[in-house]
Amino acid sequence: MKRHVFALTLLGLALASQAQAASACPPGFAMLQASDTCVRISGQVRGETLLGSSRQRASDSVQTQAGGRVRLDVRKQTEYGPLRAVISVGNLGR
Repeated sequence: MKRHVFALTLLGLALASQAQAASACPPGFAMLQASDTCVRISGQVRGETLLGSSRQRASDSVQTQAGGRVRLDVRKQTEYGPLRAVISVGNLGR
């Protein structure tokens, strides 16, 4: 998972240009330094525990599940119009 986050960050930096910002970013986005590229990194984490009990103590059960998702949203204004790249990596289980 750490490799995916690193790769997503590099992709966002690769899309950045050296031009000064011409417009503001949408709410929730941050502008990359010395560029007009807006980036938002978001994600989710989910954890779940299931407890099962029966009449016999030896057969009690505990199950756990965990999952997560990371999302990179990059937006940039180009001479051909707006460019948007979205990458989502992960699994929330079930």
